[in-house]
Amino acid sequence: MDNLDIRTVTGGPLEVNTYVVGPGGGQECLLIDPGAEFASVEGAVCGRTVKAVLLTHAHFDHMLYARPWLERGAKLYVHELDAPALSDPELNVSGVIGAKLTLPQADVLLREGDVVREAGLELNVLHTPGHTPGGVCYQTGNVLFSGDTMFYGSYGRVDLPGGNNMQMAMSLKRLLALPKETVAYPGHGMKTKVAWERGQYA
Repeated sequence: MDNLDIRTVTGGPLEVNTYVVGPGGGQECLLIDPGAEFASVEGAVCGRTVKAVLLTHAHFDHMLYARPWLERGAKLYVHELDAPALSDPELNVSGVIGAKLTLPQADVLLREGDVVREAGLELNVLHTPGHTPGGVCYQTGNVLFSGDTMFYGSYGRVDLPGGNNMQMAMSLKRLLALPKETVAYPGHGMKTKVAWERGQYA
């Protein structure tokens, strides 16, 4: 959509990109992957109402600071195949930091083709398994929030619980078929463009 306000806050133990997304000038926004520290994200929210927390997948580093936003009334969205990891520290890999992270049940379980309508936005859900069974990307116009599926010049690990190399290859193929001007905002690192990524895999 035109006039999309995207603010990136990077933080947490694994330097996750948390995205604060809303219509320009609006009073509402949503969060994608709140793995950055609450205070930093709160600064980027800038007094707006956070209507929803959208997870690209349910690994601990992408949802480490979700709970305070949920307690303030934000709805939690996750793909149905990653829902079990919300309450299972083994699946969400939080033992890596010596923790046992759990979240409440999601308010909305997503599937391929769903449309998230929150904060005046519409985001299409693309199921992109490979890093996790329920990994998704969120697309609006020529903007793609690609989570840990596609990075700048790379892609997400497939050696963690639920990872699958074949599924990752198929998910990347799907993303590379998107319009070349699509800008991808990944879960870690700098943003990229589909046109550039096509050149890396040619």
